[in-house]
Amino acid sequence: MKNEDTKDFLGPYLQKTTKAPNLVILVIEGLGHAYSAENGYIGNFTPFIGSLKQQSLYWDNNISSSGRTFSVLPTITGSLPFAMHGFLEQDTLPDNFNLFNILKSNGFNTGFFYGGHSNFDFMNKFMDYNKIDMLIDQKSFGPPYKKLPEKGGESWGYEDQAVFSKLLEVQKVQANPYFHVLLTLSTHNPFLINNAAHYEQLFDQRMASMNLSPEQKKWALENRTQLVSVLNLDDAMEQFFKEYKKRTDFANTIFVITGDHAMPEIPLQSKIDRYHVPLLIYSPLVKSPKTFRNFVSHFDVAPSILAYYRENYGMKTPAQVTWIGQGLDKGVSVQGDGIAMMQSKNQLVDFVKGSYHLSDGQLYKLDGVLNEDVASDNVREELSKRFELFKRKNKLFYSQKRLLPDSVYTNYFDRVKKN
Repeated sequence: MKNEDTKDFLGPYLQKTTKAPNLVILVIEGLGHAYSAENGYIGNFTPFIGSLKQQSLYWDNNISSSGRTFSVLPTITGSLPFAMHGFLEQDTLPDNFNLFNILKSNGFNTGFFYGGHSNFDFMNKFMDYNKIDMLIDQKSFGPPYKKLPEKGGESWGYEDQAVFSKLLEVQKVQANPYFHVLLTLSTHNPFLINNAAHYEQLFDQRMASMNLSPEQKKWALENRTQLVSVLNLDDAMEQFFKEYKKRTDFANTIFVITGDHAMPEIPLQSKIDRYHVPLLIYSPLVKSPKTFRNFVSHFDVAPSILAYYRENYGMKTPAQVTWIGQGLDKGVSVQGDGIAMMQSKNQLVDFVKGSYHLSDGQLYKLDGVLNEDVASDNVREELSKRFELFKRKNKLFYSQKRLLPDSVYTNYFDRVKKN
């Protein structure tokens, strides 16, 4: 726990409006940097997202908190620790501050959209805890929406096109601002999509139009099925924004777009690639696009967003917080404590601080675009100590089941109600 001192980094980049903007976070399953960026080691198979980057605040060097989906919601909305096997695996969730409960207490309508079962990775537990206004998952859909093709009699759920359309259908233009999180799943293994022939054709056209090196071509062709599903996602997102732009509330909405992690099914060039995902803040309110090169992580998102709303729209936010992240201006800089990444629910083996990555005891040096090489620098001991401290705090939190004194938690919500 610490005093909230996150600076308003985003305010100067966004136009001020008379009422607080809506906030929509799009978490894209498996959206790794390797195949969604011009400098990705496979190439850019997300042309529409690429066009959004040109209009956005964009962090090229962004790190996810885990190698699977289980930690993305607690991390990106609450900058929360992992506990033993992921924050949401705990029997009872300890009191915590996050975007859902803070924005809701400040008058936002809150919602979560997912095409599968929301009990996957205990996501519905988090939504119940936060008393969100709208939970849309697999049981909320019906005709004409389409499920993803089955494999072995099982389908992950509804395709990305369905989930994007559902948000536009049920989210009415309203006086109150809204905060929605949408999690996609069409780019999940086994990568089966509807209208596959169309997207396979798009893949062939994309391959022909890009100036790929022989190695990139080899990577792309070997991972064709995965990349076809990525093109399908990119197209679904393009249609989503095309429709959103027709709405009157689009002009006062901020979109945060990121991947939950990179696809583990696509071979990684290095250990950090599992966590290297894009981060965009796209909005008609962005004064001018800008690409940031500092290293940031999902842990930094919620602190910066809340500082923005607090300083520009008078939102009441907690005076004491438990953020692991430092905000998007500082990110994982050498001045901070560093961040850990949990590869799977049983593997807490990765730690980044400044331009160093400790992975399973091996030290790596990161260059300016998150490529890494084995390092022999004399910082291993310091990073190991920092990582051990993180693990000790995480273990203590898990055993005590507490992040905050009850009084800090309840007093905040009481204070907001009175005002």
